[in-house]
Amino acid sequence: MRNEATHRIGKLPSHVANFARLAGLILLSLTSALAGADVQAASAIAIDADSGKVLFAKNADVKRFPASTTKIMTALLLIERRNPDEAIVAPADIEDTKESSLHLKAGESITAHDMLYALLLRSANDASVAVARHIAGSVDAFAQMMNERALEIGCTNTHFSNPNGLNDPTHVTSAHDLALIAREAMRYPEFREVVRSKKHELTRSINTEDRILVSKNKWLWKDASADGIKTGYTVPAGHCYVGSATRNGWRVITVVLKSPHWQQDHKALLDDAFARFESRPVAPAGMVLVQEKVQDGTLGTVDLGLPEPLRQVVRKGAGDLRTEVETPPMAAAPIRKGQRVGALKILDSDGFARKVPLVALTDVPKRSGIAASVAQVSSPSFGLIGGTLFAGALLMRSKARRLRGDGRRRFRFFF
Repeated sequence: MRNEATHRIGKLPSHVANFARLAGLILLSLTSALAGADVQAASAIAIDADSGKVLFAKNADVKRFPASTTKIMTALLLIERRNPDEAIVAPADIEDTKESSLHLKAGESITAHDMLYALLLRSANDASVAVARHIAGSVDAFAQMMNERALEIGCTNTHFSNPNGLNDPTHVTSAHDLALIAREAMRYPEFREVVRSKKHELTRSINTEDRILVSKNKWLWKDASADGIKTGYTVPAGHCYVGSATRNGWRVITVVLKSPHWQQDHKALLDDAFARFESRPVAPAGMVLVQEKVQDGTLGTVDLGLPEPLRQVVRKGAGDLRTEVETPPMAAAPIRKGQRVGALKILDSDGFARKVPLVALTDVPKRSGIAASVAQVSSPSFGLIGGTLFAGALLMRSKARRLRGDGRRRFRFFF
């Protein structure tokens, strides 16, 4: 016999009635959803920084040279693998590295924190080499780390051969992959602080006259909402740019590769994204969305909710969101507050799906003795969805579908 908790949905509580009204499911094609900006770059993309949803794409999976936008990955690995106050010493042959430079001298010592600014504001190729050798021992070994990290992020068209983006026929990525890498890097407060900075003063051990770094990202001076990220240029790559802008609490990441007018293209992507899409609140953190049965607990059920406020980017005028709760048939005590106990899957009208964790909102200690088993037999089996979608103070109607025994429950909300 199938576990009843997996299939039966109990009566929805009264506090669910404030769910905002959705207009009904209208599935539009992905091509229609991504039409919009007039972009001259050979490849371009705009994504929602929170979910990764693609808002615009043009040749986004074509492999191209990334130039110095490569340094986003170099900076990401520096943040993840070294402490900010750790000293990085320039190797003996550092002056052999050409093009954009911090003018490092052999043996010069600079902190990892200041190296981030050297990478991302001045786009220093010699700083990239110093970082690579400090972390991995060699440029080749560091490039392997870069490629492994790219795979972890979900990149499918990327192969890095060096840490700075100097031209190499094997050093390629795509607009979509770069957007994913930038999205990952922007999760770190230290990275966000650096890429939105217009100027920074270094502390140096040798070349003390060259201490002031000014960002090459001229867009930071033109758009008050701009908060990053990185320019790049070589003759084979053309002008490249990975950008970020946050408006009304919603961040969009853009990428343009081989662009004749990168600032114009970046602006077109932002204007299109913020004109055609909006970020809607779905549910706040800590609200009870689901109750699940607990085995051998001092309580028969545990309240589940979101660890962080949840928002979803949707096309303006599009309405329908479908949610699906995935939980085990019965969670086993003890359960700690904040412990993940399942997931909430969201599907929007563009066909974009994402999963966010559902966590326990309270502790449920383990109950000793046979009383726990007796309590479980008598406890009700039910699930519920609760919360407010904040799209309007309208009534909500919910429909729940029974599924096969796969531990999932689906809900469609209309408001």
